[in-house]
Amino acid sequence: MAQFQILCPHSEAEWRPITIEFIFAPNGDQQYLWPSFEEAEAARKQLLLRAPDVQLRIALAGADIGDVDWPVREKLRFADGSYAPTPWHDEPWYREKHDEHFCHVSTEQAGKIAFTENAAKGQIDRQLVMSPGRYLHRFFSAHLDNNAIEGWCARLSVQLEEDALKITQDADEIEDVYVGGPGSCMAHDASEFDSFCHPTRVYAGPDTAIAYIGPRDDARARSVVWPERKIYTSLYGDVSRLRLLLENAGYAKGGLNGARIRRIVDGDSFVVPYIDAGDDLADDGEYLIIGRGSIPSENTNGLGNRCWYCPRCDRETTAHDEVYYRDGSSEEWCYSCFTDHSVFCDHNGRSYSDAETFITVLADGDEHDVLEDDVEAFGAVYLDDRGEWWIESCCRRCDASGQWFHADDLTEYHGEWLCADHLPEPFDDDDPSLANAHVLAHDWFRYEMAAIAIEVAKWQAAGERARDERLRREREEAERLRLETLRRQPFEPCNCGRAHRNSLEAPGLADSLVPAAAGASAPAATPSHTGA
Repeated sequence: MAQFQILCPHSEAEWRPITIEFIFAPNGDQQYLWPSFEEAEAARKQLLLRAPDVQLRIALAGADIGDVDWPVREKLRFADGSYAPTPWHDEPWYREKHDEHFCHVSTEQAGKIAFTENAAKGQIDRQLVMSPGRYLHRFFSAHLDNNAIEGWCARLSVQLEEDALKITQDADEIEDVYVGGPGSCMAHDASEFDSFCHPTRVYAGPDTAIAYIGPRDDARARSVVWPERKIYTSLYGDVSRLRLLLENAGYAKGGLNGARIRRIVDGDSFVVPYIDAGDDLADDGEYLIIGRGSIPSENTNGLGNRCWYCPRCDRETTAHDEVYYRDGSSEEWCYSCFTDHSVFCDHNGRSYSDAETFITVLADGDEHDVLEDDVEAFGAVYLDDRGEWWIESCCRRCDASGQWFHADDLTEYHGEWLCADHLPEPFDDDDPSLANAHVLAHDWFRYEMAAIAIEVAKWQAAGERARDERLRREREEAERLRLETLRRQPFEPCNCGRAHRNSLEAPGLADSLVPAAAGASAPAATPSHTGA
């Protein structure tokens, strides 16, 4: 029966078994043999808690590796260092498959992985060799997208040290990396720029440099870096591998504002590349300083002079005319964009971007393009029967339905313009009362509606009058009750020597009632005075 040991380095060339008490075995009766790989692995993890920096392996004790079943054999190869694990070895999505595949870095083909395809292949100790990307796509596409798979492949490449990170401030080397490497607006031969030399040569210090992987004349990835501050900028080419190498070297992504580049004069301008990680430059007489001045850093012609770029096509050219948007904003466009991608609005008298929505308004023998929001203000109406917008002067409403129609689509019938759906059926006899039947019916309907409106108005007026009368009576009754209450209250003397009602605290309030009482008795006195 196979037994397992935990081995610890005794010297650079010798590994010896150790006991559960972390002593080289055999030593007394301390355990140093385990009946299963799993138990030995559990003991190894306990020992590592006590000495995490010590290297410990699991091995068979006094037996050949062929004496155990194939899954234990594969575990032993990881445990004794025969298999190098992949970067994704401890990921949860992979661990579900590990005891089937035992995926590891291939020992036969550089840059590839190997795994056990099935139990039958495991029994005969045969592993399938495959590229890491193909393996991850085949078995883990449900967990990883293309970007994630590319990232894991890059990690494996870095683990295997397939690419060395190179950083240079040599102007010739920088030019070669750009011309032969990943494509971009600066990745062209020097003859394609207006500057007398390749514009990227200015990155040759003192603060900037180029980081890349691969041969200088066929670089697989590159980035402008600021070595002193450990900053890298935009990555081109094999982004995942270069990013890992830079970050392993202590770099972080950032910008170049404040960095000095070479000052190369070209006529009345300077040699300046397109800088996508910094702003316009300043000239201090010795260097150009990124982000500190007004020398353009967005030109692609290699010179730091002011160029005009069409905001629509982003090409260096000249401005032609103004183009507007519905929100009121506007831009200057080049001739080509203005000609091919703008529409003149006949309502506003301006050219608008063809990205806006336009309505074609028809007129007899003519057409007008109008912004959708302004079509009614332009005087257009939509004709449902034609599915078209027409200028209102060419249309009129059907006197029966009230809907808009083209004037040619209506028929005049006894003084009314009617659409086909509202024309009366023709009559075969000559009865004059039938000839005008539709018009009479329409007039009678309008007469009845007017009569109803008059009746409604009459009842509404009567209701208003009744409400006003009711409110008047309520006010009079309230006033009568108030006066009656005042008259019933007894008078009592007070310190002033006058009698006041209990409810009137101040003499002035009682005095204020005298005119009202006098006014009430005035009509009775008038006849006797007149008789006198």
